[in-house]
Amino acid sequence: MNLQQFDHLLAVAETGSFSRAAEQLHLTQPALSRSILALEDELGAPLIERAGKRKELTPLGVLVAARSRRIGLELSELKRSASLLAGLEVGTVKLGLGPAPTAMLAVPLLQHMLAHHPRIKVQLSSGPAELQLQSLRARHLDALVIHRRSLPPYDDLNVDLFPEMRLGFVCRSGHPLQGAAQVSFAQLRQYPLAASGTGLSDEAVQSLNAHFGQSVHFNEAIQLQSDEAACLLEVVRTTDAVFLGAIEVARSPIDRGELAELRLSRPLRLTSQFAFVTLEGITEAPALKVVRDFCAERMHDR
Repeated sequence: MNLQQFDHLLAVAETGSFSRAAEQLHLTQPALSRSILALEDELGAPLIERAGKRKELTPLGVLVAARSRRIGLELSELKRSASLLAGLEVGTVKLGLGPAPTAMLAVPLLQHMLAHHPRIKVQLSSGPAELQLQSLRARHLDALVIHRRSLPPYDDLNVDLFPEMRLGFVCRSGHPLQGAAQVSFAQLRQYPLAASGTGLSDEAVQSLNAHFGQSVHFNEAIQLQSDEAACLLEVVRTTDAVFLGAIEVARSPIDRGELAELRLSRPLRLTSQFAFVTLEGITEAPALKVVRDFCAERMHDR
C-alpha cells in the first residue's frame, strides 16, 4: 500500500462517486478503481460498498479513511517542520493577544522585531479569548498570550505560564490622590474606577473586599470597563479616573511620568497571571521562538 492509494480512497469517500473522484484526482475511472481494489486486496476486505448510487465506506473503510487523514496531517506537519527548520528566522508569526498583553506587548514587540528581526513578519490580533482559541485551533494563529483565567479545560494546548504580576491602582500625574501617604477605599470612591476586561473575578472581588473591609462591595465601585486596556489608561491619563489592574500594563506611561501608582496602607494581595499558548504537537518555528522569548522577557514585574 502507498500514500497515493489512501488519497484515492479519501477522494471517493468525500465525493461518494468513483467518477467524480477520478475527475478530482485527474485520473481515469478504471485507474482509480484498480488502485482501490489493490488496497482492498492488500487489506483483505472491501473498503467501499459498490451497491447504490452513492458509494459509501464499509466499517473497515471508515477506519482506514480516518487513519489516512491522520497520516496526511502527520506528513504535512513533517514537511512543515523541515521547512521551518531550514528557514531559520524568516516567515510570519501570527500572535493573538488578550487586553492586558496588548497594552504590555504590542508596541514594544513590533519595535523589537523591526529593529532586530526585520525578515520576520508579525501579525497581531485581539478579541475575546474564546474566539482567539478557536483561531489557534484552526491554525489561523500560531500562539496566544492570554490571562490564565481565560483558559478552558484542555488537552490539546501547550501552556507556558509567565510569573504572577501584582495588581494595584494607577492615576494620572498630579492627581489629588497621588501625594497621599496612603489611600483608603473612601478616597478611591470619590473618583471613577476603571478596570480592564468585562468584570473582576470572584477571587479578585473577595480579595478587594477583604483588603478594604467586607462591606465595601468593590465590584459595584467599578464605573469604567473595557477590553482595551490602552484605552482605559488614556482616559486615566487625561481625567481623574483611577485604573485598577496589573501595574505592568501601565509601566510605559509610569516610566514617562504620565501616570503614578497609588500608595495603599498595606500591599494589595492580588496578582494576575498570563500564559503563552500554542497547539500541542506542533513544531515551533524559529521565528515563533523569537517572539516567545521576547514575551517571556516582558511579562513579569519590574
